Amino acid sequence: MSFSGLFELKTPADLFRKLEHDLRRLEADALDAYAAFDFFVTAEHMLDWVYPDDPDARAAARQSDPLLEVCSHLANGSKHFRATHPRHRSVDDTRQHGGAFSSAFSRGFDISRLEVDLKGDAAAALGSVVEVTDLARAVLCHWRSRLGLS
Repeated sequence: MSFSGLFELKTPADLFRKLEHDLRRLEADALDAYAAFDFFVTAEHMLDWVYPDDPDARAAARQSDPLLEVCSHLANGSKHFRATHPRHRSVDDTRQHGGAFSSAFSRGFDISRLEVDLKGDAAAALGSVVEVTDLARAVLCHWRSRLGLS
């Protein structure tokens, strides 16, 4: 006999709440690579929960949305050390930007943060350099809208 979900994580809405939790961790510490890993791996698997029996729908969603394409590239690159599948064409690199100020300062200052360098269609849609917390907020908004949550 198999099980569905994990503990209290049983539905796409439950997994969305985990995304919110991971985003709060990123917002609390803009250099928390563990939280970034957790966020993007969870975000990648939202499609598995929304379309559990439809790999074609998952692939079509990723191909049609730069945010989902970037999530897939980041998640697979982090889980497998390298994203070698030919479909991963959106992320050029990731890095820690060492700002002149800590994240305790407002965003108007040059604060330390995690950044993603994008390329191709993703860069055209989202910009060539995206701060991880900004990217995560956009992904969260995508899933909030897609799931009809408020």
